[in-house]
Amino acid sequence: MSIRSRLLLLLVLVLGLTATLAGLALFHLSRGRALGEASLAAAEVGGGIVLHSVYVNDVVSARQTEDKAREEELIRLVRTHRQHLEEGILKTQQAPGTELSAQDESSQELRRKREAFMALWTPYADAVDDILEGRTVVRKLDFVTANAHELNNRMTEVSRAFEARGARHQTVALRFVVGLVAVLVLLVLVAAWTVVRGLLRPVDAITERMKMMSNGELPLELPMPLDAHDEVGELSRYFNGILYRLREADHTKDRFLATMSHEIRTPMNGVIGFLENLEGTDLSEPQRQYVRLIGSSARALLRVINEILDFSKLAAGKMTLENAAFDLQRLVKERVDVVREMLRAKPVKARLDLGEWPNPVIRGDPARLRQVLDNLLNNAVKFTDHGEICLHVTFTAAPEDRVTVTFEVADTGIGISTQQQARLFQAFSQAETTTTRRYGGTGLGLCISANLVTLMGGALRVESQPGKGSRFIFSLVTSNARPEEQVQLSEHHAVKFAPGALKRFWALLVDDTPTNLFLMETICQSIGLPYMTATNGQEAVDRCRKTHFDLVFMDIQMPIMDGYEAIREIRKLDDPAATQIIALTASAMQEDVDKALGAGSTGFMPKPFERNQLLLCIAEHLGVVVERELRPMTDTGEAPESVAVRQMYDFMREQYQISLDEIKMILAQSVKDWRPQLNDILAYAKKRNWPPIRATMHKFKGQLSSIGLPDFADIADDVNLRIKADKTEGLEQTLESFVAELGAIFRAAEQDITLAHPKPGA
Repeated sequence: MSIRSRLLLLLVLVLGLTATLAGLALFHLSRGRALGEASLAAAEVGGGIVLHSVYVNDVVSARQTEDKAREEELIRLVRTHRQHLEEGILKTQQAPGTELSAQDESSQELRRKREAFMALWTPYADAVDDILEGRTVVRKLDFVTANAHELNNRMTEVSRAFEARGARHQTVALRFVVGLVAVLVLLVLVAAWTVVRGLLRPVDAITERMKMMSNGELPLELPMPLDAHDEVGELSRYFNGILYRLREADHTKDRFLATMSHEIRTPMNGVIGFLENLEGTDLSEPQRQYVRLIGSSARALLRVINEILDFSKLAAGKMTLENAAFDLQRLVKERVDVVREMLRAKPVKARLDLGEWPNPVIRGDPARLRQVLDNLLNNAVKFTDHGEICLHVTFTAAPEDRVTVTFEVADTGIGISTQQQARLFQAFSQAETTTTRRYGGTGLGLCISANLVTLMGGALRVESQPGKGSRFIFSLVTSNARPEEQVQLSEHHAVKFAPGALKRFWALLVDDTPTNLFLMETICQSIGLPYMTATNGQEAVDRCRKTHFDLVFMDIQMPIMDGYEAIREIRKLDDPAATQIIALTASAMQEDVDKALGAGSTGFMPKPFERNQLLLCIAEHLGVVVERELRPMTDTGEAPESVAVRQMYDFMREQYQISLDEIKMILAQSVKDWRPQLNDILAYAKKRNWPPIRATMHKFKGQLSSIGLPDFADIADDVNLRIKADKTEGLEQTLESFVAELGAIFRAAEQDITLAHPKPGA
């Protein structure tokens, strides 16, 4: 049956149902109205009987006073009133909708009440006749007076019974009216859907295209429309398939970038270290200059490698900027010097056009600015074979003692067409495919640069013509700074507290993972911040009841009581506003941030965190001024251990600024905590018991990232996603490989770890 035939049949059924509901509603409304009238008539009869008895008493009184005229008038009134009462009684008996049913309990009850009334009414009427005829007046008058009120009560019960039955009919009528309205709304929706369905016929063709794309194919032409039984459901299924494939591709990209970053960073650290050693030898002045420029370029390259994942951070909106004072003149001169060295083999000149400004020290993020300038200048070098490359820097005064700095990188290279400029700042794109083959590159540089400039408050734009070169321009509004405030333009800044600056504060560290807790402890020890620890939310609340803490670092996912509930309980204590609470979690989605702040936290920090990030958070919430100093460079030569163990050492030394012994203690604790969990994973995998594996992998995701094993953290995340999506085919083999490889790394780490125990009496 076609869609049109089904819609026509549905329309006929809806119209029939509408007519039926309308008829039933009218029927019950009429019955409810009739019963209401019967109820009113019964009430009037009850009150009229009492009045009738009063008239009878008046007749007797007139007779006793021998007032014949009044007696005759009252007798006529009594008989006339009785006639009205009998008409009312007949009306209650003959009203429409009052038919009695043997199966209806309410009908049986109503019949009993009416019969009881009539059983009293007949002797009452006979007694009135006897009084009017002068027979046994006194005894009959007492009977009439006594039974008039009883008849009134009986008729009142009948009135209420009629009213109740009428209310039920009205309720049923109302339900039919509601049903009728619902059917009419449905009819309108069906009609609207018919119109919209005709307008959305191309959705079927899009569904077919998405189906082919989810299977890894991309059709050159749109297929014919598909007449499916559930087009929307089909569209949803294929769309979900595409999303899953895109997510897998995104994870693959992240893993590749992380691996490339780690693999290249290790030898680059060695290059920088040996350059420092070379600089300490007896060199001529030109050689010393060369070494300095090489070292500067090597450090800039290392930063680019370390932060190549900036693209992912920018896409997720998680990139943050530094605000430091730096010498802009020195920065741009150094950039141009590097370009001159790169151009030694080309007939191209490098020039710096630096505008006049009384104070070269400004505020901003020097590392991000240098990253943008390096990207633009390196592109200029790459695409310019003759002529010159010039970096123009101009200054313009801005309101409120600020300054607008405009940067322009101009070259005389191959240029870019208008069509190519439209996609120039998109990720993984270059001007044309031949550009990649000839010049190389990933196509991320300009995308990252444009996003960084936007974060800094500007906008990167391009002006270019093919064969005539290009000009990349952006402007930043910043403020002047005093020369003594500037920091060294080094890749290795360290945040430092003045000695004793934190000794008057008291911190509480809350985390259920021993590794994470010990890491926090080592950092607090290194900066002189007194602290206590807790391993769950309930323990943290109990400690806060006994001790006042200035700062609380609260993990969120914990047993017994989670971090959200613990924060709420702490806020109920005396003077809760005096305690700064920082929520820590491996999940940093906006909903998690909102939930933590809603519970009462004063800050939020995702895990894993950098040491500087943690120290700046402490300084901000405790109101302590920090100092900056150059971070000492370390020699990271080749070690006999496995590459994974070396990567963990490099990561933790750089990320947390802790000593080698502290790193070994953390790794020893990690191996001790996680080995039984690896065995449990294998046992659960053999039984295909996925929920406990998912819980363990959720912990592993954050913990493995925090010690420098991002690849394994990605595998843990992928396992979680597959279990959640019920895609467990082949998951046992994945888990066996995961456990075997991670176990091998743990064994290698154990062989290298030597914990130094203090001697007795030391």
